[in-house]
Amino acid sequence: MNYLNRGWLLAAALFIAACDSDDTDSVQPPPPTPTFNLQVVHASSNAPAVNVLVDGAETLSAVDYKTASGETTLTIGDYDLQVDAIFPDGSTAPVIPADNPPLNVTFGADTNYTVIALGNVGDTGDTALQAKIVERPLASAASGNIILTVVHGAAGAPPVDVYVTAPGADLTQETPLNAGTPLAFNDDPLGPIEVPAGEYQVRITVAGSTTAVAFDSGPLDITAGNDIVAIAVDNTNAGAGTVPGAGIDIPVSVLLVGEGGAVEALDAQTTAEVRVTHAVPDAGLVDVYANGALVAPLEDFDFTETRGPLALPADDYAFQVAPANTQNFVINPTAEALTLDAGTFYDAFATGSIALDNLGLLTAADDRRRLATAAKLRVIHGSPSTGLVDLYVVDAAVTDISNVDPFAEDIPYLFNSTYLELTPGTYNVYITPADSKTIAIPAEGLTLEAAGLYTAVARDPISPSTDLGLILLDDF
Repeated sequence: MNYLNRGWLLAAALFIAACDSDDTDSVQPPPPTPTFNLQVVHASSNAPAVNVLVDGAETLSAVDYKTASGETTLTIGDYDLQVDAIFPDGSTAPVIPADNPPLNVTFGADTNYTVIALGNVGDTGDTALQAKIVERPLASAASGNIILTVVHGAAGAPPVDVYVTAPGADLTQETPLNAGTPLAFNDDPLGPIEVPAGEYQVRITVAGSTTAVAFDSGPLDITAGNDIVAIAVDNTNAGAGTVPGAGIDIPVSVLLVGEGGAVEALDAQTTAEVRVTHAVPDAGLVDVYANGALVAPLEDFDFTETRGPLALPADDYAFQVAPANTQNFVINPTAEALTLDAGTFYDAFATGSIALDNLGLLTAADDRRRLATAAKLRVIHGSPSTGLVDLYVVDAAVTDISNVDPFAEDIPYLFNSTYLELTPGTYNVYITPADSKTIAIPAEGLTLEAAGLYTAVARDPISPSTDLGLILLDDF
């Protein structure tokens, strides 16, 4: 038999043997590739939005404070991590780590990793901006339970005790999760621990005290099946100052970070805050009412004057304005209500003109968090006689805008730009009629500093013989 025939017979025999054998014995599926879960949280109160890079590729873009990504599943191994701050001009620079990036991390199998950017831009030492990696086994909670891990990520808060109890429990009879060892900023996390789902009250006290409560969630319903990382962060909300009747500050809020992102829990006593500005040139002195009651600090309130902020419990309010010492409501006579949310700062502007019969109340709720890397400028069109306008924000050396494009154009009356991030420096702000280079309202030599908040409200003339102008608020 020649070799060709022998080879053919051998191949046929092997084919028949394979057909007769058990496929499951001869062909095995490849073993599963070991993986881990990765989640990123922005918990630095004075840092701008950031990009997150994994192995040099931008994985997350423009992640802002108190925001968490969803969970990403990756193959185990070594990865380079880098966090880049986004500056007002669109440029970026690594901030974690700030020197000699990136940060090389080895990620193991079957583990949840939460990477938290915490600390402050510009700080050195323990509170410098840094990455904290919280890891825990990739495991499901038993039926009806939750898995809880607690992190002290508030650089401005002292060492604390953390109590997670039934609502209304007497803290003197409870043991904190940290079991008497004070939990300081960036310490190792507490947990993970597994507890039944249900209604809890989370209280954070100054270490060693059961009465100096820095945070009180009130009743908090936590759903079963969740793997939650609770992060105490610096409180940048409105209504976080001295609590009426309590004489304390609320230095933290708490981020509850789960698989899909983050939810913020506010202290139960957090209020809204309202600041009121009189921008009606022909109204004279006015009084401001809330839900039919005169607001004492807002009596005999004159044009261009600003008062507040006032702390008000979150609720619905009908704000009305009347000439002083009358209840002849010229603004909001039908008492339409506005909802004020806890933790939110509101500006209320009495606008318009009696002569033009267009009186109204403009409310603006904007993010007033201060950024170490930027000045924040807000411009509001409160001049009813001006119509559509263009806005120019230029370097202080630029006084001729003939060949300059507007920063924003065709701005209508009552427009609110919200806070715009600008590179710190000195600027000229010009307002012109739409599609015109004729400057109607100039504001030159405005120095805008890093971490500054600035509001400029365009107003009508104080009298027919005077010019249009600006009401300057905040750090102006």
